[in-house]
Amino acid sequence: MKLAAIFSDNMVLQRDKVIYVFGTSDVDETIEINIDDIQVKSDVKAGRWSISLPPHVAGGPYEMTVSSPKESKSIKNVLYGEVWIDNGQSNIEFEIQNARGGMDEVEKADYPQIRYFKSIKSPVVDEEFLEAEEKLTWTLVTDGKCKELSGIGYYFAKQLHGEMGVPIGLVDCYQGGSSITCWMEKEVLEEMPEAESYLSDFREATKDQTEEEFDRLLNEYNALVDRFVSIEKEVKAEKPDATIEEVEEKAGKYPWPPPVGLKSAFRPGGLIETMFKRIAPFSARGILYYQGEEDAIRNYENYVKTGKNDKYKNLLLRLIREYRRLLKDDGLPVVIVQLPMYLGKGEEDLRDWAYLREAQELAVNESKDTMLVSLLDLGEYNNVHPVDKRTPGIRIAEEVLDVIYGENTMGTQDMIFDKYSKKSNKLSLSFLNTYGSIEIRDNELINLRNEEASQETEHLFGFEISSDFETWKVPASYINGEQIIIEIDEDTKELRYGFFNYGKVNVYNAIGGTLRQFRVKL
Repeated sequence: MKLAAIFSDNMVLQRDKVIYVFGTSDVDETIEINIDDIQVKSDVKAGRWSISLPPHVAGGPYEMTVSSPKESKSIKNVLYGEVWIDNGQSNIEFEIQNARGGMDEVEKADYPQIRYFKSIKSPVVDEEFLEAEEKLTWTLVTDGKCKELSGIGYYFAKQLHGEMGVPIGLVDCYQGGSSITCWMEKEVLEEMPEAESYLSDFREATKDQTEEEFDRLLNEYNALVDRFVSIEKEVKAEKPDATIEEVEEKAGKYPWPPPVGLKSAFRPGGLIETMFKRIAPFSARGILYYQGEEDAIRNYENYVKTGKNDKYKNLLLRLIREYRRLLKDDGLPVVIVQLPMYLGKGEEDLRDWAYLREAQELAVNESKDTMLVSLLDLGEYNNVHPVDKRTPGIRIAEEVLDVIYGENTMGTQDMIFDKYSKKSNKLSLSFLNTYGSIEIRDNELINLRNEEASQETEHLFGFEISSDFETWKVPASYINGEQIIIEIDEDTKELRYGFFNYGKVNVYNAIGGTLRQFRVKL
């Protein structure tokens, strides 16, 4: 009898949903589970077993006993509360210890009712993986033990726990650099035209590759990464607040991408097998999905080719469906964290991240029980991993508290473009969720695009107009009550806001919600 690794000491179970406790067995036998006077049994079928536990009120601790005719296992310090899965790539993976002010948080954190389970990041399930998985357990956010917890996940959980007063469990299931196709089954990808470029590129890269050749390439790559990390540590030992530019001055650019191979963590259809399916169908309140950086350029190239922004959108819609199927919850809330601002030094702003953000919003608009959290006013120039994880973590938590746990009296906190009216050479823009006023607020974004303004503190950054969809200029604009007035030319054909990879934006609603990017043809 074997339990899935996620069922281990200190775990948090979702309080008001059916819990699927599952595992494997080499023999046909009856498995029994006891917890808080609840007793449930199940027979092993085809070497696997699953037992459904009924919903339960928040609280604990409890002890869960799992037994068969031959053995018994005890899981201690079990709580019922709210469980969230953190999923995606490097910005949800970014650990609290590396975030701005993160080590201060780690050292003072004393939240025994916040626990996290960290999935093993592995490209394959082999004997080494299985041995490591058997040792996994949930970690309490106490005694400086949460250094490796997702930074965004930490602030999200802390905010939820503070507001709700119930146990919070985080399941960290992410891999930096992963494409959306890493999190989808290969059989599903083969059904989708949107995935063909990923699959064909992988087939081409690996057609003549031996296992030994990939191992050699991977070892060479890992040596480059080790060198970069070593130099980075030296730089930060001398200067803890060293910028990415200062690190790169000594270490060079971070080596990327890694080699492609049949055992690569980044192969299409890989991580869904080695990571997500190792936790499914563990019951959760919802998923925080922060991903898309790796797919922005492919999505953009498809847009240029077809004129439709539907490649990533359709992949994301299917991913949401598949996650709900695997977790046996058709109404599972999925929070899509929209990409922030980013542009590498010396790179051309292709607006590929803007098109990816748009694809994320299009998918959310087409998917029930799905929500979007905008980070348009966040991000760092030349740093794909912004160190401020507190702001997005709290922003996501506040959105979830309002929409999922609250009365939904406020709806989304983001300010959203609604419609426009045109009179002479002026557009009057109306918005949803102004909450009484439109405001200009400063943030950490820099005016990289060199928008000229006579009085920068009153300038509405981020608006552009064009008459040919190629040449863009900054229009005169101002706030008029709960509208924004844009002065346009006679031949203006399109208006955009924040529709670039990186630049300054500064428009907010009365509660501090950022205005989402948008574009509209006139």
